[in-house]
Amino acid sequence: MQKVSVQPHISESTSTRPKESKNLLLRYGLDLLVMIAMGVLLYQGLFGQRFSDVPVYQCYATAFWGGLPALKTLPWEQCSFLTQPQDSFISTATLVHWMQANHFPAGIIHFVASQTPNLPLHSLPREYPLPSIIPFTIPLLVSPYWYQVAFAISMSVVAIIIYGLLRCFRSRWAACTCALYLVIGGWATADGRFDLVPSVLTLVAIIFGVRKRWNWAFAFLALSVVFKFYSLPLLIPFLLAQQLASGEKWTSWRRFTPLVVFVVVCVAIMVFSLCLSIEGTLAPLSYYGNRPFQVESAAASILWLSHFLGYSLDLRYTYGSLSVVSPLTSLVSLINSILLGAGLIYIWWLQLRNKIDLAASCLLTLLIVIFTGKVFSPQYVLWFMPLVAYVGERKPKWVVAWCLFGVLTTYIFPYLYMLFMDNFTSISATPFFYAIIALRNLCFFCIIASLLFSYSYSYLRKKTALVNAQNKEVKGNGKRKGKG
Repeated sequence: MQKVSVQPHISESTSTRPKESKNLLLRYGLDLLVMIAMGVLLYQGLFGQRFSDVPVYQCYATAFWGGLPALKTLPWEQCSFLTQPQDSFISTATLVHWMQANHFPAGIIHFVASQTPNLPLHSLPREYPLPSIIPFTIPLLVSPYWYQVAFAISMSVVAIIIYGLLRCFRSRWAACTCALYLVIGGWATADGRFDLVPSVLTLVAIIFGVRKRWNWAFAFLALSVVFKFYSLPLLIPFLLAQQLASGEKWTSWRRFTPLVVFVVVCVAIMVFSLCLSIEGTLAPLSYYGNRPFQVESAAASILWLSHFLGYSLDLRYTYGSLSVVSPLTSLVSLINSILLGAGLIYIWWLQLRNKIDLAASCLLTLLIVIFTGKVFSPQYVLWFMPLVAYVGERKPKWVVAWCLFGVLTTYIFPYLYMLFMDNFTSISATPFFYAIIALRNLCFFCIIASLLFSYSYSYLRKKTALVNAQNKEVKGNGKRKGKG
């Protein structure tokens, strides 16, 4: 009797294992192929062109852990931007002089003066906040010769994580379209920059926010902000979504706990950064505040078009990129600020009226911020591509529009730059160069305008349908009363 009772169980288990393995292969085989292909293509994209920020990251990480003298182990040309900086940054000497002039306590002045970048842990990246040291440091675990390879592999892993998150928490179509966008629009930058790190943190924050896990959502949003400041405007969409979903009273402490979590995370990391180096903590703020319009920004395209009306256009190579200066710079900057404020207010009003959800509001906010910004570097597309896939999934119009945008972005960088590798001034003086950038920016503007129109039209259509339904109900009630 015991044999009879045991054998069916054994034969059933052995017979289901091949089916389970086959089902798993059918279910995840395509995802595995897409992830491998995406990782390989992004890796080849970095080593298929001569532009890369990875050597800069290696200098930052080496200087942070060993001080500026540790840069002697690397080629002089690679880290000369740190040892002999050409751009203006706030310095420790300037801070000390300002504190002395304003009669700060001697202890504080001595503490700031002791934060010399020649010592370990006191040389922070001048362009990025302190947490950026984490992705810069991981490749240091290998030989310096293999640093770029290790960094590229680590960023491919981050891209695969983004794919997995979209696959698990959105859909396979969203994950596949994100892989397509990253390969087309981020082919030359995804593995050569660290922008995928704050991008994946933003995506995780949205996933938690959609599921009403607000403490975790605000915590991950804060981590994204301290890696790169671009995601700071997303605090408003998150706060609106959390407050609209909250069932707590306005006087309840729990209603504002997620915001407190966000503030605590940001303040804690910033205070820690200030303790290491006040100069290095403030440098990213002055870095972006003092930059003129970068040549790929939408404002630079306007200044280029004004050149045909007789306004001069001065080209400069500053802050590691091409920048343009014109007599209309102040006017264009004012127009940009107005468009930024009006666009953000309108987007957040749509969200407040429950016409767009958290993900769509975050996507539109990022698009407006980037379009009206002073800088539009090619890696900026990595900030919003996962959100584009999350919101649009496989909508044909979305896929076509964003693929066209990605092709133009990749054509500009690195291919147009590579045409005149040894003379950036020549490429910038070529009308074709400016025309391609203007075309890309026009495409970007049309996408943003169409999205705003689509959401607004949807809102007006729903409102009209509601009014018509109410009118029909009123007429129906009037007929019944007349019959009565």
